Amino acid sequence: MNGYRVRGTVRSTEKGEYLKKLFDGVGKFEYVIVEDIAKPGAFDEAVKGVDGIAHTASPFYLDAPTTDELIKPAVQGTVGIMESALKNCPQLKRLVITSSVAAVIVPEPTGDRHKNGAPYTFTEEDWNTYSPGVIEKEGHEAPGADKYRASKTLAERAAWDFMEKNHPSWDFATINPPLVLGPVMHQVSSPESINTSVANFWGFTQGKKTDDDLKEAMGNWVDVRNVAEAHVLALTKPEAGGNRFIVSAGPLNGQDIVDIIHDFPGDKIPNVPVGQPGKGAEIRAKTNIHSGAKAEKELGIKYVSLKVSVEDMYKSLQEKFDKSGSKESRTE
Repeated sequence: MNGYRVRGTVRSTEKGEYLKKLFDGVGKFEYVIVEDIAKPGAFDEAVKGVDGIAHTASPFYLDAPTTDELIKPAVQGTVGIMESALKNCPQLKRLVITSSVAAVIVPEPTGDRHKNGAPYTFTEEDWNTYSPGVIEKEGHEAPGADKYRASKTLAERAAWDFMEKNHPSWDFATINPPLVLGPVMHQVSSPESINTSVANFWGFTQGKKTDDDLKEAMGNWVDVRNVAEAHVLALTKPEAGGNRFIVSAGPLNGQDIVDIIHDFPGDKIPNVPVGQPGKGAEIRAKTNIHSGAKAEKELGIKYVSLKVSVEDMYKSLQEKFDKSGSKESRTE
């Protein structure tokens, strides 16, 4: 924890105690229970006495039946913690919010930027104006991906609007990652309990993907350790205030992932599709880029390689499932 005293928020005592045990001997960690981040004043107690805040909580899944299920907690949770900081944290220096490239990218095919078919490089200057429009037009019938993208876009917009309206004594930055891979730290007891990003990867190791899943781009990716590092640096570097930072290691596809899995040392994992080894480079060359150059230059991020990220992710999941007695394993 780099010598910092850290206060986290969790939804239950069980999760809080899990984290206390995890960080035992690493640093000073305490927690406050916040059962509902959308509730007015939810963060009032949590923010008291702190010098910096990293707000990372927002739901991520692609099958929400209503728009409010994603947008309400994303927007109200973001604005809520800023309101709590304004009222209860006069010594606060900076607040960093986890946004997403979902608030940056414009899904294809929209806009002149894609008219020639060439990959487009998205930067922090770009905003997703498409998904909020879909929500406004289609409401609950909008595609699940646009519900999620709109939730992140509207939450980040609300945060910047809050800063412009209230002019607090502290400043503000956002971290905008794409698909996050890498070792899993949070509490998981079975494959059924892992989150959306992790579940997508785990499917490649469990015979739940086919060669057809390897032919298309999966967007861009980043290792979770780089995301964590970016939050700390955005909190502590004076020049980071007032900035958005895309934290991205570049394009990714299923072929890239299975090529690494097939190269794992030891026993081979059964039922992993093979596809066309090495074909991933050709797919990446046609994939839009979420540029992580600004975070690399201004925050000093050095991106973890996909090989290391995938290997460490798999090892961490195996260890957790082995301890919990899960039947799904590498050699089943």
